[in-house]
Amino acid sequence: MKVEPRSANVVINVLAACAALLSVVGTGYIINHAFQARRAEDDTAALTMNAIAGDLDSRRTLAACYVDGCPPLPRSEIIACAWRKIIAEGADSVADDQARLRSVCDPLTTSELEISENAKASLQRRIQARRAAARAEP
Repeated sequence: MKVEPRSANVVINVLAACAALLSVVGTGYIINHAFQARRAEDDTAALTMNAIAGDLDSRRTLAACYVDGCPPLPRSEIIACAWRKIIAEGADSVADDQARLRSVCDPLTTSELEISENAKASLQRRIQARRAAARAEP
């Protein structure tokens, strides 16, 4: 099969243009995805900081995220149980909080409950440190 040089050049140029277009679209997709991932990380960090600062709604949302999975947070019933215990022990706890505590913590094994208690103690230390820092601010 004989191809004219002019036809070959046209085909090569069209293929090069398609490759360039795919490269631009792919780069845009990657950049957009990176910005979305960063936004999700920032939102999660803000949610965690609000929960540590004592915001009850943030604590409830964070506990639910550990049950259901809210990227970039992994699913972790153990951490969810720790947050549910902190919520249930709070002065603003309601009956629904107790029910959610049971639904998250009851299925855990004895060793998972021990790990959850350690996680709760660690979270409480962070909460207390945050309170102490807030009191020390002028």
